[in-house]
Formats: sequence, C-alpha cells, structure tokens
Amino acid sequence: MAPRRVTADSPPTPLNDCIREHLEDQGISIRTLALRSMSQSTGQRLTAQWITDVLSGRVPRMPDMWRLEALAAGLGMDADSLKGLAITQWIGWEIVDVPAGVGERLIFRAPRGYTAEQCTQLADELIKAIGSAHTSTQRDEA
Repeated sequence: MAPRRVTADSPPTPLNDCIREHLEDQGISIRTLALRSMSQSTGQRLTAQWITDVLSGRVPRMPDMWRLEALAAGLGMDADSLKGLAITQWIGWEIVDVPAGVGERLIFRAPRGYTAEQCTQLADELIKAIGSAHTSTQRDEA
C-alpha cells in the first residue's frame, strides 16, 4: 500500500476507496457486503446502513475495533491492514503496510515528509533488521 498524503483540501479516504473498489470488483451490493461482515471476536454483524454511512462520510470518528474486524472479514482482508486504512482515514497518519513473510505484515507509521520510495526503503531495512534479530535470537537459544 502506498502511503497517502494528508492535505487540507482533500482528506484521505483509503477505507472508503477500498470498500468502493471491492463492491465494484465483486459486483455486489452494500447489503451483500454487510451480510458477509461479521466480527470473529464478538459475533456482531455490520448493517448496510453503517457501511453506507462510512461511504458517505457520516461516521465522524474511528469505528470500534469489532466493526473494523467485521468489515475486514466482509472484504476478505487482513484485519490489521484494514485498521491501517482506518487510521489513515480518521487520524490522518500515513501508514505503510507491506508483506514481511508468509502470513506476516509490517505495518508502521511513515515519518512525516517521507516519499513512497523512502517508505519502501525503510520497510526493507526494517524487515532485514527483524530478520537479523530473529536469527540472532535463534543462535542465542541454541
């Protein structure tokens, strides 16, 4: 996911964009998405009205975690990646989200003013550092 810039003229809407793209790509209705959106931790489901409110900008603050988990399930996304989109949309932080191995993701707040290229380089360096630390820990335990 490329980081998005926050400007006074156009606040970022990556979560809205993701929902719209999914609806269009899958050819489904908001109601169908709502029926697919259930939180694994609470068992609660989203309503079509709530999704419509998100899309129209009528949700003024960051949604509860169960709602984000439910939406991630409905969209077929990793919940942490979806939470990163929500952080960008409601808090305005630039979030970098990159695969870091099989079933693993590296998600972090981009330093202010970093370009997409700088964020990619930083992510690569962080992944190498994590791998190195993991290897070192394994040697110490042996």
